[in-house]
Amino acid sequence: MRSCWLLLIFLPSFLLAQPVLRLDADVNQTLSPYFAGVAADSASGYVAKIDLNKPGQIAEALRRAEAHFQSEEYFDSPNSSVGPIAFVIFGPDVAMFFKQNYATYKSTVDLAARLSSLGVIDIRVCQVSSKAIGFDRDDLLPFVSPVDFGPAELKRLLEEEDYSFF
Repeated sequence: MRSCWLLLIFLPSFLLAQPVLRLDADVNQTLSPYFAGVAADSASGYVAKIDLNKPGQIAEALRRAEAHFQSEEYFDSPNSSVGPIAFVIFGPDVAMFFKQNYATYKSTVDLAARLSSLGVIDIRVCQVSSKAIGFDRDDLLPFVSPVDFGPAELKRLLEEEDYSFF
């Protein structure tokens, strides 16, 4: 019963935080109206947000981050020293970053681990979402960082840390 109350409390935030945002080369086309004031050329970092309604978005976003890393642009760009692309994961997709689900998501998790070890990405997993589906932060894969509430972390990165969407 208690988890139902938590779901009712946080459900509006999840619904509001679900605009479709893709990882594209042209950042200005991917910004939702809510984040239109964030300028790409003044970014202190980049963040990727995964659409909660489309399966496979995390794997696709990881492949695009890998392609960007392998491009000449990555090393020649003045923004290449900005740091890793933050992946803030919330909703049911958090399940793939727990040890007990490694076999199910092996190819995606292996790519994420490789990109993380190269400093290309930084994966942050929402603890509210994790608890809602019955997972404990102690079982997160070692390259994943927990955050209290994914939508709040995304907002913090964009508004306080001056990140832009990749």
